Amino acid sequence: NKSFKIPSATMTSETTTDAAAAIPDDVPSCWLCLEEGPDEGGAPLVRDCSCRGSSGFAHLSCIVNYAKSEGKRLYEREGPSACMDPFNICPNCKQYYQNDVHKALAKACVDFVEEWFKDEKNFLPHKHLYAHALMTQLVKLDGENDGEKAGGEEIIAKFFSVMEEVKSQLEQLEILDRGRFLIIRDAFINLEANGNANIGHFYMSMNSKEGQLKAKEHYEKARDLFKTMRPKEAEISVSEMNRIISEVESVLSGSEFHDEDEGADVNYLQRIYYECLRIYGHNSCMTIRAGVNLAKALLDETRTIEAEKLLSKLVDISLSTHGHEHRSTKEAMSVLTSARERKVVIRFEGFSGWFQALRYENEGEDCVVQGPIAFERNVDEEEQYSFDSTDIIPFPGTPVVCHGLQKAAHLNGKIGDVRDIDVKEKEDGSKYFDVDTDRCVVHFEDKSLNLAPVKVK
Repeated sequence: NKSFKIPSATMTSETTTDAAAAIPDDVPSCWLCLEEGPDEGGAPLVRDCSCRGSSGFAHLSCIVNYAKSEGKRLYEREGPSACMDPFNICPNCKQYYQNDVHKALAKACVDFVEEWFKDEKNFLPHKHLYAHALMTQLVKLDGENDGEKAGGEEIIAKFFSVMEEVKSQLEQLEILDRGRFLIIRDAFINLEANGNANIGHFYMSMNSKEGQLKAKEHYEKARDLFKTMRPKEAEISVSEMNRIISEVESVLSGSEFHDEDEGADVNYLQRIYYECLRIYGHNSCMTIRAGVNLAKALLDETRTIEAEKLLSKLVDISLSTHGHEHRSTKEAMSVLTSARERKVVIRFEGFSGWFQALRYENEGEDCVVQGPIAFERNVDEEEQYSFDSTDIIPFPGTPVVCHGLQKAAHLNGKIGDVRDIDVKEKEDGSKYFDVDTDRCVVHFEDKSLNLAPVKVK
């Protein structure tokens, strides 16, 4: 016997999970022009939002025309700040467009603003709208793609040209109307700070030293601009920029990035997630993505039980709101599938690396595992083995339940994550787990219980 085992209910005999595609039974048609099939230019129907069944399909050209018309209407009724919504949000499911559709609409939005406001381009709200539209287009570009790299550089040049014009106008406004100047100035500082952060992301996507150096420069500009904002609003953003800058410096120096504040990543991402919940609600793809990022950080800290609970909730919400084929659902399901892999090492001669525990057999006496698991996993190259359950050592992050403890009987039946195992290394480089002296450190789900070293026996 051993003093813990992997809870059987949390193990899965499946090593891959594929989401079922939602294929409409009816032949779809464009919800705008009502025509089936391609448009006059041969472009097919598209749908990349959260609509279901046969609804939500449209020709991209029809969506662009609708967005322009609706953008003008919203401008006249609500002002410049509302006229970008039709280029970002599907009017049927009320969710953001994704992927290539969003990229095409981001470009169309820039074209729309340039054309529609060309006679009023000196109006400050229009400049704010134009700069915002430029950054929305930039974040959809890949700096590693030569064509998109050139387009991104052009967008960046336009953005800074607009910001220079704004600064000149603000100097004049400060003299005429100090109160209005302060309100508008803060809005543009926020825009310029976020713009520099987005430009940094674009340069990082180039995957080159030149791009990384430029990225660092813009991240530092963003951080310094955030520092000039109200402390409560800027605190998270300044923290984010400092962390990103440290990561870029590590990449440039070729060293591994280490966060001096253990748990800082989780704490920061938790704040982002709660902020998204407050602003966008639980079913927004932005909130779901923030939750997935938080779950990934929890997994990195071997807090698997917490991560699984969060991911299960996110998958349910995304399936209900966005459907199987949405990017948010696929990402959440992918991370959840990975989190549910119960990784173990084998205390058996000739077996190295780590494996996935699939199930117990013979009333828990044996454990079936699959592996060894490569860094880039390919399940087709793995094999299944059956070992005595006492030869199975849970990898850090694997949930376990304690049983058979005598000196700490109050821990029996308690579930927790393995946080650490004491693995020794032989002279030939192979690793082994000394059953007589080594223990697994378990962090229990019950917060009233302290970390406990549990000896394998």
